[in-house]
Amino acid sequence: MEITQALDSAIEIVSAAKPRALGGGAIIEKDQVLDLLNEAQQSVPEEIHRANGVLAERDALIDSAAAEAEQIREHARAEAASLVAADEVTVAAHAEARRILEAAELETQQKRAEVDAYVDGKLAAFEGSLQGTLEAVAHGRAKLAGQWQEVEVDEVQPQ
Repeated sequence: MEITQALDSAIEIVSAAKPRALGGGAIIEKDQVLDLLNEAQQSVPEEIHRANGVLAERDALIDSAAAEAEQIREHARAEAASLVAADEVTVAAHAEARRILEAAELETQQKRAEVDAYVDGKLAAFEGSLQGTLEAVAHGRAKLAGQWQEVEVDEVQPQ
């Protein structure tokens, strides 16, 4: 069960709890809610593993882009070397080699920016998912804490 499903189920149980006759509290199935909250807690590491997977994917994409850039550089060097024959040709070859290297560097930067944007998007979505989960857990805990306080107040008040 995913964390959000477990938390949604816990919220449904608390929301559907039968009201008590006195004090405005409610009766809930403690074991059932605790089981759901434990499932939610156990799901958190899975979410973290997915984030690590996204980071590993980013690293692989960066490595791939760097390897491709190096191939382009090697190709540019080889092409520049083959163009060295005479002074005019040499000057033109150097200019072309610089152009190719600059183009390769620009392409590398563009690919890195694309990879960073992709990873940032994935991490933002993951962050939103975790934030929603954290808010649901905090809300559920606050509801549970409020019920325990009501139980204690009811037990202290004379009847």
